[in-house]
Amino acid sequence: MEFWQSIVSLPWRFPQPSNRPITATSSLARHGMRRRPRRPLGMMVAAVASVACLAAACASAAPAESAADYPSRPIRLISPFAPGGGTDTVARLLAQHLTRILGQSIVVENKPGAEGAIGTAYVARAVPDGYTLLLGNFGTFAVLPFLQKVPYDPIKDFVGVSQTTASSTILVASKKLPVKSVKELIELAHKEPGKLNYAASSSSPMIVMELFKQMTHTNMVWIPYKGTGPSLKAMLSGEVDVMFGGALNTIPVVQQGRLKALGMAGGHRVPVLPDVPTVAEAGVPGFEAETWNGVMAPAGTPDAIVSKLSKAIAQAMNEPDVRKAVLADGAEPRTSTPEKFAAFIRAECSRWSKVVEAAHLNPNK
Repeated sequence: MEFWQSIVSLPWRFPQPSNRPITATSSLARHGMRRRPRRPLGMMVAAVASVACLAAACASAAPAESAADYPSRPIRLISPFAPGGGTDTVARLLAQHLTRILGQSIVVENKPGAEGAIGTAYVARAVPDGYTLLLGNFGTFAVLPFLQKVPYDPIKDFVGVSQTTASSTILVASKKLPVKSVKELIELAHKEPGKLNYAASSSSPMIVMELFKQMTHTNMVWIPYKGTGPSLKAMLSGEVDVMFGGALNTIPVVQQGRLKALGMAGGHRVPVLPDVPTVAEAGVPGFEAETWNGVMAPAGTPDAIVSKLSKAIAQAMNEPDVRKAVLADGAEPRTSTPEKFAAFIRAECSRWSKVVEAAHLNPNK
């Protein structure tokens, strides 16, 4: 420090501008010194980048937090959809109970856009320390990545923590459509191929209907809508004929008698609509399509933290008031170990990618 202070205190004299051309007999040359060549800008940028990478490597090499101490600060749970939907409802219900179980606040943050791809990609790039989690779902993991290019890999970029819920969509028909059962719908679609249409506001209900079409050899035209609300409005007005609707928004309309419920897409009937058969029972043997939610963490999150989170989620989702709330919305609590959830996600990706391929829905293939 004393050396630098002495340098700063020197009475510096700066040379005055001169019209003399700079030649080889300049001051450097007279003293037998050669001018050092200037480094290209690219080399300087590379050097700075190398230093930044080294700093990041040093930071990542810091000791990871132990599972016993985790969590020591609030956790962010990213919901990749707007507030009020099925995924967001589950996220907030889960966050409330995890806060009590883990002893730290679980803060739900909505990052909607691109059918959930924006929020999902955000978590894929997050630091894998257990403090940024995702409530992913059927569409963002098993469907969307096979319909179009997304900025994440559903298998490589995440580690499954636990499934949280499973839900059956409902095949409903407009009051104006002259059918009362799944069999009658199939018969009408065979008589008038390409005349019937269906509403879908995202890839999830659309792909379920595509599976239905493939298994029944029917041809119905997809009419896309921007949101569940506009889809239901079109159904109620008779603008479209049928759709697979999410349980949370569709069950109340069915209970009011404003739409005709033809069948549940899942493997069993739901308690809130006990008289509505499954699509398999109603005439399409083997048909089963459940939507689901689950908690994911960025790949690289320590196994011990993932395990601790998984056990806490299982405890939360099986509490009586949570089960009651989920069942009332037409879904069911369903949890799993990280290993089983990872295997489930791989199986779902394999299954629905084949449906996408058979329907020729990916323009890049």
